[in-house]
Formats: sequence, structure tokens, C-alpha cells
Amino acid sequence: MSSQDFIRRHLIKRSLLSFMLYPLSLVWGIVQRYRRDFWKMKGGKRANVKIISIGNITAGGSGKTPFTIWLAKQLQQQGRKLAVSHRGYKGDFEYKNSIISDREKIFPEAAKAGDEALLLAEKLAGIPVCAGSDRWQSIQLLEDKYPDLEMIILDDSFQHLKVHHDLDIVILKTVSPLGNGFVLPAGILREPVSVLKDADLIILNGKGDFPDFLRNYKKITRQGDYRVSGIFLNNKIEIGLSELAAGKLGIVSGIADPASLENTLSDLNLSYNFHLKFPDHYHYSANSDRVTIEKQIKTSQVDYIITTEKDYTKLRFLSLSIPVAVLRIEFYLLKDDFSDFSALL
Repeated sequence: MSSQDFIRRHLIKRSLLSFMLYPLSLVWGIVQRYRRDFWKMKGGKRANVKIISIGNITAGGSGKTPFTIWLAKQLQQQGRKLAVSHRGYKGDFEYKNSIISDREKIFPEAAKAGDEALLLAEKLAGIPVCAGSDRWQSIQLLEDKYPDLEMIILDDSFQHLKVHHDLDIVILKTVSPLGNGFVLPAGILREPVSVLKDADLIILNGKGDFPDFLRNYKKITRQGDYRVSGIFLNNKIEIGLSELAAGKLGIVSGIADPASLENTLSDLNLSYNFHLKFPDHYHYSANSDRVTIEKQIKTSQVDYIITTEKDYTKLRFLSLSIPVAVLRIEFYLLKDDFSDFSALL
């Protein structure tokens, strides 16, 4: 059973296993409540600039990084001086903070900063990006280098309470936003759902009905979704849907929700012959994984491999024998209104 199948059967849905783990989730939930209450009483370190936190309350992907890119671009268009901090998960700078891009260029070491940190640096031209799990150190590095900064966006930081947040934005999926409703390890919740009371703004990711449980939280809520802004061969040359559909496709991905990628292709009326699914943030091996992918290419006789921008930050080093079609995805508000964000800021 793959990790994605396990999550779907036991953490998104309730099963005998999730009920067996439920006592442990009660303990974890109590620990997280006390931790949050402790830091609310103690107070986190205050930066010299405004801190905007983007986060979620579930394990796995909910669309935080695409939303961070969208918000940063919106603020940049308003003339704001801002920077972005990312944990750099599984990158060389996760435990050794480093600025990987400035207002003019991306530094060579950004290639080793982790897939999402590198994606931020590549997508946010003119906005400095710092990678590293110590958010306070990242803030200090950015403040020292850019004394004119007005704000810093912390990607994936709702649970990082050692730093004071001036604005907390929480991203939830519209479909199964809480999984089976249990806290880890019996479900996908990082913290009890009651912590949503600490959010200033809730973003629902995906079309669909408004979840009833959110009516208990008197928060500003906006609904957004993701759309394909283009498909690019080897992330350089744009290819049309008709040309891509005329060939045979295979998918390679290492994301938290591989079904979302399949659904995106279905919405584009693109069929595929196979989907090689790897764990989220997977580091593809130029040796073993290249052999596996090439074997599947030969067996299925596909013309293109299709993947995400996040995956391509690592897949590009495999030098596959056929072109890789990269889906560029962007967040947008279903009701295009930035006024709520401006008011909060």
C-alpha cells in the first residue's frame, strides 16, 4: 500500500486503525492546545517589520506555496517592500538559514534549498527569499540586509509560535478540509480544529460548497482555486493543449495529493498512460529513479512526461529521453477582490 493510499483509507476516512490510534490523537491534541496557549501567554518575538503567516492545520499539501506566490505578487504590485521566508524542507539550508535570492537574481545555492523554496525564488522576481527552519534567524537576516522592508511573509508558519504574527492566514481544502476529523496520528489534523479561532483570514482552496463547520468561526473567509497558466516543455517552451493531446502522456509526481494533478489533467481533457507516484518533496535519484522512469517510458511508449513545477525543480537533473511538460499552476480568487486583504494589511 502506497503512503497516499494509506492516508486516503485511514486518515482522510475513519477506519478501525484510526479509531485504534484515537487515544494517541487525544494526547497530541492536548499537547498542542497547551503549547499554543503557552505561547499566546508568553508572546512570540516581535520583528521590526510586519509578519504575515501563511499556514494550515492539516499535514500535507493544502496549497500554501501557490497562495504565498499570489499574495506576494499582489503586495509587490502595490509597491510594498517585502520578502519571503520558507522552511526549505529537505533542502541543504533547512537547518542553516540562508538568503537564496535577492531583488536582482537567484543565487546558485538556491538549487539546493528544497523544491518549494527554489520555486518561490524562481517565481518571485524582485522579492528576496530566505530558506531555513529557524524563522527568527531568517527574519534577522532579511531585516539586516534590507532595512527598507515593510513586511515578511512566512510560508507554512501557523504552528511556528515563537515569532509574533501580525496576520495569520490559514489555507483549507474545500474537499475533506479536516480529513476524518482526528488529530495526528489518527487523522491529518496538526492541531484541533478549534485553533481556527486564532486565524485572521481563512482561504478555502477549491470550488465546492462552504463547509458547515466554518460557520462557527466569525472570520473573514475567501474561496480560491488553481488554474493552469500554461504548459511548458522542459519549463521553457510553451506547448498547446492540442499538440500535447496528440501525443501519449505519462505522469511523474512527488506531491502530497497526486489525485489533484490527475483531476487537473482530466479538466484539460488530457489522458495519460501511467502515473508514477513518489512521496511528497521526493528527491529523485539520477540513477535508480531515472532507470525506473525510463523503463516505464519504454514500456508505455509515451511522448511526454507531465509533471508539476515543484517536481521539475528536481526532475530536470535526470536528463530524461523525452520532453517533460511542466504544468504551471496559479492561485486566483473565485471573486476577484483584494480589498479584504488590503484592509487587513
